[in-house]
Amino acid sequence: MNLYQKFIISTAVLALIVTTTGCTLDDVSSTNNETITEQDLQAAGEILGESLSSDNSGILLSLTDALTNFSSTDFTSSQNKTGNPTTQNDRSGRGGETDYNYSYDQQTGIHTISFRRQVDRPLFSKTVIDTLNYIFRDGNGTLIESPDTEAERIESINYNANREGEILTARKNSFFVRTDTFLIDGVSDATPLLSIDGVHNSNGNIEVDNQVENKVFERSYKLEINFLSIEIEKPTSGPIDLSRGVTGTLSWEMTIRKSANGSSTSKTLRGTVEMSGDGTALLRFQNLFKRFQVNLTNGDVKDQDEEFEGRVQSVNISGNYITLVNGRNIYLTDNTEIDDDDYTSLEAVQQAINDGIFVWTEGDGYVNDNQFYAEEIEFEREDDEDDTEGEIEFEEWVSSVDLENQTFTLAQNAVVQITENTTIDDEGDYNTLQQVADALENGMLVQADGSALDETDNPDIDLTAVTVEFEREEQEGDDDNDEENENKNL
Repeated sequence: MNLYQKFIISTAVLALIVTTTGCTLDDVSSTNNETITEQDLQAAGEILGESLSSDNSGILLSLTDALTNFSSTDFTSSQNKTGNPTTQNDRSGRGGETDYNYSYDQQTGIHTISFRRQVDRPLFSKTVIDTLNYIFRDGNGTLIESPDTEAERIESINYNANREGEILTARKNSFFVRTDTFLIDGVSDATPLLSIDGVHNSNGNIEVDNQVENKVFERSYKLEINFLSIEIEKPTSGPIDLSRGVTGTLSWEMTIRKSANGSSTSKTLRGTVEMSGDGTALLRFQNLFKRFQVNLTNGDVKDQDEEFEGRVQSVNISGNYITLVNGRNIYLTDNTEIDDDDYTSLEAVQQAINDGIFVWTEGDGYVNDNQFYAEEIEFEREDDEDDTEGEIEFEEWVSSVDLENQTFTLAQNAVVQITENTTIDDEGDYNTLQQVADALENGMLVQADGSALDETDNPDIDLTAVTVEFEREEQEGDDDNDEENENKNL
């Protein structure tokens, strides 16, 4: 049974659970939601990350599409009022639409377009069918029939998006149906802010391979996200950049269902998402102190007790810390390892900010006395396009090594070759493929983090590594029956 078939069955069962019990989502929460497991939280994070992010055809991509000035024959990024989001290895599919159709209803003022977006890469693929409806009005409420030639008149947009698709990565398979309904005001140049009211609804099925815990888990879900106070600040000149301008808060409610041994259980989780304005968002679960951070481009979710990322707002040299746009302080110590990237000191970061350059940082560390201390940190110029020229970034588990061909396989999915031009980071735990092979033979879990070029000449090789760092990860030996022993009470 494929994931689509599982999705159809799971959706029917989930609907039956809600309707036959006569319960609202609140009732499900109070009766069936006494314990939330670590895997429930991980599944919810994966689902929310997908539903929000641009690469995964989530809310951020819907916002971009809503503000795209299309024609009757074309829907491309070159006509995008917002410009392209600042992304690396863009997987949104924008600009590659196929099966394009357009119609206009003069009675209702509804512009309808539909198309397919398909992305096929060694570590990521998706196929999504989109149907988008628009109603454009000027400042007097008059319908606009030709938005491509009368873009300057547009003041408000009623937007509705229906998306159905499947996403496959090295560790995840996801099928979804999503609907976004937005009312956008302040589109014209006469206003400094865009204000957005809206709701996102989705349901689907997600299967995740958690190699750290040596488990594969699956959940079906139903999700609703409501906009509370979403605004986008317009630049004084040039296109709107959604990766840098979206602020405000979303509330969400999700029912997830797990099936095992012929029975199923459903649970409801709630929380908020606070947009930071730098392409990230703060994810909160109701009644849970722990917070998570979502990358609105790729949907990655980070535990804020262990990891961080975001744009640097300011630098405090004397205090030896940086402040991110979301207000979080990251402290450096004498033991902090600063990666050899665009900027290798706080002084260099400060100078870049003084020169008007956006600096992106990410890394990992730990919390002590309510302060986060970085163990490893890197600083990159956010708008540096050199890194995106043909290179694909990866951070995946190594499933096997072929010493004869000098290759390693990522998550049983993509074959990566090491060449004489590949730089293996000597700060990693393993500095040769032989060492990686020995570690795997001894039952170790090895993660590869680096960048590569798409290999097109050799059908047996997917990527050619440019840089790579091999690190050892501790692996839990618990089986799936231990899941309920790791409960968190909310």
